[in-house]
Amino acid sequence: MRKVVALSVSLILAACTQPASAPSPTATVSPAPTVAATPAPTPTSPIPAIPAPVAVEVPVKGAALLVLDVTNTICDVRPSCVASVPKIANLVKKARDAKVPIIYSTTTTAGTLIRPEIAAQTGDVTIAGRADKFFGTTLQQVLTDKAVENAVVVGSAANGAVLYTVFGLNLRGITVVVAQDGISAEPEFPITLTRWQLLNEPGFANADNKPLAKGFVTLSTTDLITFK
Repeated sequence: MRKVVALSVSLILAACTQPASAPSPTATVSPAPTVAATPAPTPTSPIPAIPAPVAVEVPVKGAALLVLDVTNTICDVRPSCVASVPKIANLVKKARDAKVPIIYSTTTTAGTLIRPEIAAQTGDVTIAGRADKFFGTTLQQVLTDKAVENAVVVGSAANGAVLYTVFGLNLRGITVVVAQDGISAEPEFPITLTRWQLLNEPGFANADNKPLAKGFVTLSTTDLITFK
């Protein structure tokens, strides 16, 4: 009888005992992929050097001075333009003394006035237009009427009215001298870019800045330009 009871108890205990859970396999942690650092791009070419401005003697016959958008609405908001006005004024005086025609441009913004230091006088021509001063204006006819062959250019913005109008002048066979201290833009980078572009216009490159290269652009400064 005791054996039967002992056997029964053993069976009951065996039935009630839960088997131990099998140990979970250790999770394998994958290392994070290594991301290679992206190398800095290699410049395709160094920043090009721009030749220094050169002295230019512009023949009075066939010359004109173009003063582009040196106005209250364009110039007054640009410190670099305001700083250039005295230099432009000196160049304007040289042109007047030599009887060289002066052509002014403005924008079509209401209330636009040319800066008083360089204001137009009787006999001067003023045109109003956008960045390309040939577009929608009489500039082409004015240049033809005055038989202009060499144009001296100053103005603002360097990368706007100056850049696009100068290209238009070259397209029409006119030789151009740009006084680089008489052009302006904010920040300074557009001025540098424009100076390079003026000497490297497609089809009109004067990369060595040869003085008064016919049909191309020469970079000079207001004090290095004379009318003879």
